[in-house]
Amino acid sequence: MPDLSNTFVQWLLSQAEGLPAELLREIPGSPAMDRLISAEFASRESAHLRAILDMPEGADRQACTILIPGIMGSLLASTRGISSVLWLNPSLLMGGYLNLLDLDEGGESDASPDVDIVPIGIEKMTYLRMIQTLARHSRLYEFPYDWRKSIFTTAQQLHDAIERWSVASPARRYTFVCHSMGGLVARAYLALYPEEAEQRIERLIMVGVPLQGAAIAALTFNPRLHPFLLVANLHEHNDLVRFSRSLPSVYQLLPPPEDLFSAAAAYPFDWDVYDATAWPATPVRQDFLDSARTLHEAIAGSDPQLPMVNFAGCNRPTVTAVRRSADPDTAYEPSYDESEGSGDEQVPIWSARASNVITYYLEENHNALVSNDNVLADIVAVLRGETPALPTAPPPARAALSRHGSLSLLQQVSEFRERIENGTLSRVDLDRLFFWR
Repeated sequence: MPDLSNTFVQWLLSQAEGLPAELLREIPGSPAMDRLISAEFASRESAHLRAILDMPEGADRQACTILIPGIMGSLLASTRGISSVLWLNPSLLMGGYLNLLDLDEGGESDASPDVDIVPIGIEKMTYLRMIQTLARHSRLYEFPYDWRKSIFTTAQQLHDAIERWSVASPARRYTFVCHSMGGLVARAYLALYPEEAEQRIERLIMVGVPLQGAAIAALTFNPRLHPFLLVANLHEHNDLVRFSRSLPSVYQLLPPPEDLFSAAAAYPFDWDVYDATAWPATPVRQDFLDSARTLHEAIAGSDPQLPMVNFAGCNRPTVTAVRRSADPDTAYEPSYDESEGSGDEQVPIWSARASNVITYYLEENHNALVSNDNVLADIVAVLRGETPALPTAPPPARAALSRHGSLSLLQQVSEFRERIENGTLSRVDLDRLFFWR
């Protein structure tokens, strides 16, 4: 049985990861909180977070918000058998135990009999500034979820949670604030429960949500092109492709079938991605593809009568298409858009738009959108019924785009492993443990 209770995990549990938003809001001036902020965040981020903590509570606290993070944005822990935080846990990856997170053939239960995995909270090193801002200006409800499972399953759990939260105040209305795949969870809820949504939900605020899916999701099924080869190279037993193939949610991040694709762009694939036999040299699950098609059909067929906005990153090199390759070793290859607009490194700009959604743009990458000052300020503006300050057209690029790193993969893996072992991981390092958020 693997020993996953290393010092990093103990530190993680004892710091902001384990603290609820209400407690964080109540103790902003305490010495313990000051040490926590200094330990977890760089100097510039610490100053920004302290400024949020020092703000007086907004007069609009009567608003209720539900924060839904993106894929990999919720902490997962095994509570029986192997009892440990499994995500986010660098020791899991260093020891070659990534596949403890695999799901079984049905996509609803853990594949390994040694674990019993549940979500235990939102990952706060990324979302703490968002949480603090929402807690200052609303009554905040956090919705961590098991991001491995079908978005349909998560939407049902979201429905049950909202109904439970509404027992004491049936007239209470909520604003969804969603990052990345969290926006698809909210859209699925709106599609599956239109009557309850009309009664319970006031508006939908999205940040970096792939309304038309993300082409990069197709790369997770290719061992040579997986968007995060660093994890695979930390230990030979980390089978990223096996992990990705077992998750219904990954399939649901694919762009919709061509007949449902409504973006103002060329369809991102040159084969039928919803036919498992058409995938070039890559075995995928037909049942999970069918479920993904059903999700896109449900969302496309819904017409929620509520305001919806999406804050989208742009001007960053982004995979906008995946094409078949003549090279039998790779089978298919990504096409990067490095022009102005492009996307946020994960979500193409064409996926940030929909006819019933107002999209606001800024030059930022996918992970950093949730802590960007302009995005946070505009979310507060929307909660107040005001118009966001960000533009509704992509701004000109401020700097030349480049997706090429200066270090080889081998060197990156070596340095990353060294920082895990000596306990000097930074927040930037931890961001690299995510395929996307």
